[in-house]
Amino acid sequence: MKGNWSQSRDEWISKTSIAEETSLWAIDSLNKNEKAIFAIESISSNGLASEEITQKIKELKKTIKNTIIEKENSLDDLSLNTSNSSKLQVSVPSSLHYLMKAWAAAEGRDLSSVAFQCLETGLRSMKSKGSIPSAAIERYDLACKKRIALAEVNNVWERYETSNLKTSL
Repeated sequence: MKGNWSQSRDEWISKTSIAEETSLWAIDSLNKNEKAIFAIESISSNGLASEEITQKIKELKKTIKNTIIEKENSLDDLSLNTSNSSKLQVSVPSSLHYLMKAWAAAEGRDLSSVAFQCLETGLRSMKSKGSIPSAAIERYDLACKKRIALAEVNNVWERYETSNLKTSL
């Protein structure tokens, strides 16, 4: 084996640019499964039948992905929506609707993409001008950092799994 999970985990924690508190929060999603990871490391080095190892890896991978998704969903305690986007219905004056509709037609886009661009541009402008409450911005920034940390942890797990668990089959 090229390395063990403890080494991979510790290397990521020492090299990440994410704040220590946030990186430890994210890696916790894998730490909960360390016993299973270490068990697979142990049995794969002892030469257990490859079908059994493959099955255990698949189960572990599913468990870890679910744990990461649960962690990410816990960031948004305002909704139970598990998707990466949410529908938002907004009423606009007919003149603005006409302008956005004409804009969409002129660029060959659908109305929702134009509306999204307007919303995104407006929010970014308000954020830079300080119009959005600082508490909301701080919460948003922290959630973004945690999502990045979870993405990095997922990447660390996938590299570890590919280079250490699958090659031992």
